[in-house]
Amino acid sequence: MKTLYMDCFSGISGNMAIGAFLDLGVDKDMLLSELNKLHIDGYRIEISKKQKNGITGTYFDVILQEAPSSHQEEVSGADQEPNAEQKALPRCTCKHHRAYCICGKNKLPDEYGRKKKKHKEKHKYHLSHDGKRSHTEEVYSSLGHGEAHHDHDHAYDDHHEHHEHDMYEHEHGHKHGHGHAHEHTHAPHRNLQDITEIIDGSELSDRVKQLSKKMFSFVAEAEAKVHGKPIEEVHFHEVGAIDSIIDIVGTAICVDSLNPDRIVASHLPVGSGFVRCQHGLIPVPAPATLEIIRKGGIPVYSNGIKKELATPTGAAILAALAEEYGPQPEMEIHAVGYGAGLYDLEIPNTLRLILGETLPAKENPKPQSGMILAETNIDDTTAEVLGYVMGRLLDAGALDVFFTPIYMKKCRPAVTLSFLCEASLVQALERIVFEETSTIGIRKIPVQRTVMDRAYETVETPYGKIQVKKVTYGGLTKRYGEFEDVKAAAERHGVPIQKIYDALKINEAN
Repeated sequence: MKTLYMDCFSGISGNMAIGAFLDLGVDKDMLLSELNKLHIDGYRIEISKKQKNGITGTYFDVILQEAPSSHQEEVSGADQEPNAEQKALPRCTCKHHRAYCICGKNKLPDEYGRKKKKHKEKHKYHLSHDGKRSHTEEVYSSLGHGEAHHDHDHAYDDHHEHHEHDMYEHEHGHKHGHGHAHEHTHAPHRNLQDITEIIDGSELSDRVKQLSKKMFSFVAEAEAKVHGKPIEEVHFHEVGAIDSIIDIVGTAICVDSLNPDRIVASHLPVGSGFVRCQHGLIPVPAPATLEIIRKGGIPVYSNGIKKELATPTGAAILAALAEEYGPQPEMEIHAVGYGAGLYDLEIPNTLRLILGETLPAKENPKPQSGMILAETNIDDTTAEVLGYVMGRLLDAGALDVFFTPIYMKKCRPAVTLSFLCEASLVQALERIVFEETSTIGIRKIPVQRTVMDRAYETVETPYGKIQVKKVTYGGLTKRYGEFEDVKAAAERHGVPIQKIYDALKINEAN
C-alpha cells in the first residue's frame, strides 16, 4: 500500500508543505503548469534550497508583485505625505528594493538599522470589505524588524499580523504575517464563495478542486466561529490572498500527483507563547488555528518552543489530508522530502514527508508486543448500532472486537465494548467509538500476544473445493474450513453444514 507519512516535528504551514512535496520528488514544472490553470496573476514563485540545522530542504516562496503607482495613489487619497526622512531613505539591498522592507532580514544599510525602529508615520484608515479606506484606525510604519518571518501565514517573531480580522496594517510595504515576500500594496478581501469560484473556474482536475475546497472550508468555518458570524459574512485577508490560494491549491496538486493510498501524520507541535495582531496579543495557537485543530481531530502538544509552529493554513492542510495520526507505520521507504521554513530553532524548522509501501495486513508479521486492548462500558446504545460499530472498527484495522454483558450501577444491564489493535491505530479507532456510541471515555491496557503462523490452502471434498486456514506453532498444526466457503457448499448441495465440516476432517485424516 502506497503510504505517505507527514512528520510534523517542527509544525506545518502552507509553503512548508509544498516545499516538502517538491523535495519528495513532485515535478516542479508540472506544479507550475497546473497552478497556471487558476488564471490568477500578480505573483511569481521562487523555489530554492535552504539548510536548517544541517538538513537541506526546499523552500517554496510566493512573491506578490506590486501594481505600479497604486501605493502613491492610496497615500495621496489619505492626504498623507511621506516625511523628508522617509524620502531620503535608501532602498533595501534585498530583492524587494523598498525603503520600508518587510523581508524581515534588516538589510537596510547599517546606519538606518535598528536605531530607526521607533520611527512612525501615522495613517488612520480602515479597509472595508470592498477594499476602500476610511479613517478609523491608527497604525504605524516601523523600520528594521529583527526577526525573519516564518513561512506563509506564520508571523513576525514578536509582531504577528494574524488573519482572523479584516484590518490591514500598512507600512509603506504592506506588513503581513506571511513568510512569503510581498511586493504589492493590498491583497483583496475574499470570502469563501469568491475562492470557490476561482477554483471551480479553473481547468484543474475534479479531485484537486474538491481537496482544495475542503482545505479552505476548514479555515473559513474556523474564522466564522471565531468571529461569531455566518460563514458567508466572513471576509478574509489572509485566506483570500493570492499566496494562500497558491499554497492550498498547490498542495492539492502535489497530493493528486503522488496519489497515495493512505496518509498518516504525526502528532502536531503547536508552539507556545503569544503573537501580536491588530487587536493585541493572542495566545499560541491562534484562535482560528485551534478551532481547525479541534474540528479536524488533530492530536497536538507543546514542545516548549515559544514560536507559532502551526499556522491556520498548515492545520487545514493536515486536517484535510491525514486519515490517522500516530507514529510512522512499518513501511519500506522510497523517498524523503523536507520543506524548509524560515525560523532558526534548536530543532530543524522543516516539515518531513516520507513516502513508501506498507504490506497488506495479512502479510505483515504479527507483533508480539505493542498491542492495545481498549474497552468502554455502554448502557444506552442499541444492539443494532453496536453491531454497526463492530463492523466499522474491523474495517478500520481492529484485530478483534467483542462485547461482554455486564451490569452497571443501579443494576442497569449494559455491555463492555472491547477492541484489540496495534498501538498506532488506537486514536483512529477511539474516534469511531466516540462518533458512533454514547460513551464519553475509553480505557486502554497495553498487552502482549502470541500468534500462530497462518497460511491458506484449498482442499478437494465430495462437495467441491473448500478454502482452509492452516495454522502452525512449533510442531503443532491445525486446519479450519473458511466459513463462507463451507456455507456456500452446504447451500449448493442442500446438505447440513456439519456434513461439510465432517468431509474436511476426513480429508485431513487421509
